[in-house]
Amino acid sequence: MAENINNTTDGLIDKIILWFYKNDVDVPPNTVTSSSDSSEWTRFRDIEIEIIEEAYHEIKADVLLDKHRIDLKNLMQIRLDDNKKQGSVKREIVSGRTKCLRQGRFSGAPVITSEAISSTTYGNFDSWCPFLRSWLMSSAGKRAWLHFPSCIEACAQGIIQEAFQHDSNSNSEAAFMAKKIRQCVGRSQLEVSKLCIHFYTKDSFLYDVLNKALRELDLSKLETLGPLGYLIGAYSRGAQEFVGTVYRGMELKYSEIEQYKCAIGMWKTWPAYTSTSKNRKMAEFYGNTLFVIEITDNKLSAPRTFDISNISSFPAEEEVLLPAGACFQIINVTQNREQKYIIDIQI
Repeated sequence: MAENINNTTDGLIDKIILWFYKNDVDVPPNTVTSSSDSSEWTRFRDIEIEIIEEAYHEIKADVLLDKHRIDLKNLMQIRLDDNKKQGSVKREIVSGRTKCLRQGRFSGAPVITSEAISSTTYGNFDSWCPFLRSWLMSSAGKRAWLHFPSCIEACAQGIIQEAFQHDSNSNSEAAFMAKKIRQCVGRSQLEVSKLCIHFYTKDSFLYDVLNKALRELDLSKLETLGPLGYLIGAYSRGAQEFVGTVYRGMELKYSEIEQYKCAIGMWKTWPAYTSTSKNRKMAEFYGNTLFVIEITDNKLSAPRTFDISNISSFPAEEEVLLPAGACFQIINVTQNREQKYIIDIQI
């Protein structure tokens, strides 16, 4: 997402900058192109917007994405493999407030562990997640842990490699994120963690591949995603834990709801990072199930949850992030008057 224009007194972003494009059009020879209202405007992806906006502020004539060159002088998008295929682009300042949460991030049904956990989460975040534990025990993990600049470089390289493997035309986005992360050499671990979380909150390939690896305990991804997962979780070392109630709306199958019913009183985990919101009304917007998550004050543990709304690209979502592998106890499963399932859990 692009830069913030205005901050309101309650800390929510008032205005944000977005870039949009129209679909490619075939330009006949020797004709002058103009914008057309015959097609819908489509928003660029979050990281692409940052790339374009940075070039715009640096008064560059153009900027390259994976498949297009953006002509910032004439506000055109031009295919790299066929310059006759062009389309208009535009820059807009829009309201930063949101009436609902992003569905893919806040309403997907996370997989819970099949084995019960006998106690609450204690110790440091890196002991909760099998994927992160495995990375820290590897030679690459030990080297990065002992020499922090190595961790930064490994994180940057991993993002670039994952973009290449993901095959989603995200190489320019990965290069941009890697560049920003490399610029953090010499800064504190907390600053680097904040930047990694900032990128994690964006809609990009990175969110998908990291959480997929954590859910599936895909050890083939240790080298590429271990450093990123570690740096996101490391934010807990300098962050104040959020204590209170957060929410997550989901669409669950009947069999999945029964799984939670059968586990009342048990301790479980969500193996991947899990997004929740302090805003119940927005969380209720999606799905047939609402998780009501009470986060208790546990003095014996490192921070288990943290408010990232001031770091997120979408602060109005009021996001509280649950670290990968944090434990929770299932308290109750009920239905309200609207026949929505309410699953009460405690962390």
